[in-house]
Amino acid sequence: MATQNPMVKCTVDQCTHWMNGNQCMAARISVYNDESSGTSRSADDTQCKSFHERKTVGDMVGALHNANVGGTMMAAFADGKQIMPSVECFVNNCVHWSSGNMCHAGTIEIAGRNAAKTQDTDCETFRAK
Repeated sequence: MATQNPMVKCTVDQCTHWMNGNQCMAARISVYNDESSGTSRSADDTQCKSFHERKTVGDMVGALHNANVGGTMMAAFADGKQIMPSVECFVNNCVHWSSGNMCHAGTIEIAGRNAAKTQDTDCETFRAK
């Protein structure tokens, strides 16, 4: 069983929480099933609900409610430090899901280069039970 906060690799470069080095500056990442089917059979059926499209400075300010300020400062000034947001997961048919909607993978990858909406993002770590 992994720690409560898995290492997060995020390639969703159009999200306000994305940071160079494929890190996520969000305080919490929320992974959900696909909205249309309500379930997930593959990584494509998952989505990061913490996604907030980055278009303007206003978007950046609007996403501050979910900013991991301490983790971001630590990663910026301490060599080798990784921002480690908490991860809640509502995809209960994933092998990494645990009661309390926790993710117990050691590392997760959120993907979605050039995403414009939540549905364009995926949890690549998803593995069906």
